[in-house]
Amino acid sequence: MQTPKRWATPAIFLLYCLASSYSVYSNAADKSSDQYRASIQRIAGEIDSISKNLNANKKLLKTEQDRLLETEQKLLKLKADMADNSKAIEAKQTQIEELTQSLETAKQAQQDNKAALSRLIASRFKQGNVDHIQKILNQQNPYAVGRLNHYHGYFSEALQQRYQQLEKQIEETRSIHTVLQQAIFELVKERDQHTLLSKQLNSARADRAKSVARLSEKVGSSTEKLDRLKKDRARLNSLLEQIAKQAAELKRLEQQRAKELAEQQRSNATATTPVVRLPVKGGFLKQKGRLAYPLAGAAKVKYGARLPESGMRSDGVYFETKKSQPVQAIFHGRVLFADYLKGYGLLIIIDHGDDHISLYGHNELLYKRVGDTVTTGEMIAKTGVTGGLRSPGLYFEIRNNTEPVDPAIWCR
Repeated sequence: MQTPKRWATPAIFLLYCLASSYSVYSNAADKSSDQYRASIQRIAGEIDSISKNLNANKKLLKTEQDRLLETEQKLLKLKADMADNSKAIEAKQTQIEELTQSLETAKQAQQDNKAALSRLIASRFKQGNVDHIQKILNQQNPYAVGRLNHYHGYFSEALQQRYQQLEKQIEETRSIHTVLQQAIFELVKERDQHTLLSKQLNSARADRAKSVARLSEKVGSSTEKLDRLKKDRARLNSLLEQIAKQAAELKRLEQQRAKELAEQQRSNATATTPVVRLPVKGGFLKQKGRLAYPLAGAAKVKYGARLPESGMRSDGVYFETKKSQPVQAIFHGRVLFADYLKGYGLLIIIDHGDDHISLYGHNELLYKRVGDTVTTGEMIAKTGVTGGLRSPGLYFEIRNNTEPVDPAIWCR
């Protein structure tokens, strides 16, 4: 089994390795500038689209914040109304208690008055006319007897009037009591409605608070992730542009070397022609639909799909693996890059000839270094979480010069 390796790739070392062979980028340097600019413009367009979506989210957040403030203001007013309602109920309950006490007092006075009247009537009934004749026979002053009868009549009439007044007072008290009871019923009903509305408003406030928090997190997260994604892609584009520049420099060196070699051959016809290392063999263009993906399993994110964390379109394919798995080269070629790149983790780039390269990111281990040749299906790395993944996976791209292409065109 091969030993895992990680090597830095300074530009000088990369140039040295590439200078020892013909690279596909020697031809790509003259052809890729327009495509590269188009790629940058496309990415810029996507970033502009995402920025508009971010602004829309910010407007939505402002709307939710305004609604939350409105709900909280309604709750404050409702709480004040409920406080007034509670005070009104307490006041009316106090009045009912006072009226109830007055009613009981009136009822007791009425009962006392009724008892006194009953006793007076019973006394008069027992004495009757016999008592009156007896008093006359006993030679009592008839005027005194008349006066006594008059007093009895007056007292009886006064008791009866008092009884009637108390009866009227009781009826009035009962009427007021009924009105107050109805008022309390209405106030309690209003309080119950306020309580229900308060619950609904509290629920709405909680939902809107969650919505505001969720949108705030989404806006903040989207802003952060968009910024990070922009930087990650800029680094990758910078790396590919650097490789393209080095390829152009390689072409110049190769031309100079060929010129020097021709002059040497002319000056020394008998000299042995030095052996030149062959460039990466072509054949990649004939592999459409015939290559295997770098690992088995369905892709979690396909080419061109919207990335959930930023909304930008994916330039490649993302595979998620349950654990670290071997990564295989899709076609033979030579390693152009094998090192850590922020946002992509441990990244390996392979030149397959015919202006095409493949990229494998987020690896845990790399088994090849810059300048190494690889064969089709050879294990070049193992999937990992480098570059910010939460679970092991692999990011895979195929590019024509610097332009991303759909891997499904080549792999099955």
